[in-house]
Amino acid sequence: MTWRQIIPTIFTIAAMLAGFYSILLSGSGDYMLAAQMIMLSMLLDGFDGNVARLIRGTSKFGAELDTYVDMTSFGLAPAVLAYESVLKHFGLLGFLFSGAIVISGVLRLSRFRIKDPYRGQRGYQGLPITVNACWISMFVFVTEAGLLNVELWALQRGPLATLVWMSTMLFLILQVSNIRYPKPTKALVGFIPCILFVMFLFLQVEVAVASALTICASCFVYAFVTPLFPRHKDLTDLVSDSEEEEPEPTFRMP
Repeated sequence: MTWRQIIPTIFTIAAMLAGFYSILLSGSGDYMLAAQMIMLSMLLDGFDGNVARLIRGTSKFGAELDTYVDMTSFGLAPAVLAYESVLKHFGLLGFLFSGAIVISGVLRLSRFRIKDPYRGQRGYQGLPITVNACWISMFVFVTEAGLLNVELWALQRGPLATLVWMSTMLFLILQVSNIRYPKPTKALVGFIPCILFVMFLFLQVEVAVASALTICASCFVYAFVTPLFPRHKDLTDLVSDSEEEEPEPTFRMP
């Protein structure tokens, strides 16, 4: 491994540690910081690709390592956060629901590794796992912030709880569906708004909550609206293309 590959790998490992720390924080009851760590992991996971392309340090090893980061930070961490903050109060049903988050993530990432030769560079088959991770972590963050009406914004019962958990169930189904999703830009210029929104989560509570709700709205639109406007190739076309040319290995976020 060259220094060009080591540098982006450092960002990838940092992303995994942030996801692991989120799991520990959820277990200790610090749900707000646990949600922030999931988003920080997502930011670091995006940085590794930009850095790798900038210094020409992309590698197959980095792409494979990134898959395990995704499972830790965007599969296990949000499932643990959802369970510890809300779902554990519903007994077996809560356990099964949080387990479904993990299982859907495992199936989505496993299929991604074997069926997409371009590793998400030309769109995705199924909803990216990061969308559900954002959705869960940001709504937990908002409710834990205590800025908004407690009863209206509760995740245990009420209209918001119905919206959040029904949408989560749909996200889990979409993750393992054949619906095609466009690849969000990972170019540095397009990545700057993502950096800002995550940074806002660590500022005063009013700014942080507004940023979290904006992220939730973006997740909802991406999951349910963008498939109506396809701008990407069908997976069968990608497989055919892969037989003719070797795709460039990159760091990516499924």
